[in-house]
Amino acid sequence: MQISLTQNADRLLERIMTLGYSDPAAVIEVALERMMSELSNDESPELLEWFRSEVAIGADEADAGEFSALTLDEIKAQVLAAHTAQSA
Repeated sequence: MQISLTQNADRLLERIMTLGYSDPAAVIEVALERMMSELSNDESPELLEWFRSEVAIGADEADAGEFSALTLDEIKAQVLAAHTAQSA
């Protein structure tokens, strides 16, 4: 699988690489493993399924060339706020 990174993600990856990682794929793998670890610590299977569906939507949008200028933290805050509003 190949992905296109935003300029912000590319800059972050370059900064992390200076900390001793030899391969961008290794950085991505560690980040994904941490994300899965955090998700699997959640006791809500429906939240995990919801995250998976959101990631699938994002992958489809990325394949279509639709990108956001928001940071990952901004996107995460928006997505979690929307989920909280839907659950209320």
